[in-house]
Amino acid sequence: MLHIKTLDEGLDVFKALGSEIRISIIKLLLKNKGMNMNELASSLNITNGALTSHIKKLEDCGIVTIVSESAGHGNQKKCMVHLDKILVEFDSEEQKKNIYETELKIGHYSDYKIFPTCGLATANQLIGEVDDARYFAHPSRIDSDILWFTKGYVEYIIPNFLPVQQKIDQITISAELSSEAPGVNDVWPPIFTFI
Repeated sequence: MLHIKTLDEGLDVFKALGSEIRISIIKLLLKNKGMNMNELASSLNITNGALTSHIKKLEDCGIVTIVSESAGHGNQKKCMVHLDKILVEFDSEEQKKNIYETELKIGHYSDYKIFPTCGLATANQLIGEVDDARYFAHPSRIDSDILWFTKGYVEYIIPNFLPVQQKIDQITISAELSSEAPGVNDVWPPIFTFI
């Protein structure tokens, strides 16, 4: 889900969606659960050059992702819709004064039980060794930008510093989750639970 908190923040997304051909691209990708560039260009009856321009606009604002996949004749670029929802807030600044926000880094979990294949990494390096669950207890885990595991769980305690008498009307949780093993299994069965 993409959460757009102000209209100005969403300008690039609105521009990307303001084209009939790009809407057609999104519909085709959703219908076919992804397509390579040649299939898309052929289905839309446009050149690969024209398609590349449209895909770039959709990719730049996070609506579409491109992955390279091995095929019989070398690597092909496969396009997929990256989002399932776009939430646009029209709330006034007055309403935003009553919002409490908190953010946790991916490595700031309070408990875990994971099974290999697993690992942790910052944007620049691995933390510990791949497939060694002991590193999920490493102090540097707090700096993680990504973690992965085949099965198990990570548990987070979300801090709540609202006054005791404060009434909560709405809770929004935003996270980027994936259930795939790139290069191994792009259609891994998803099982995500929030408790």
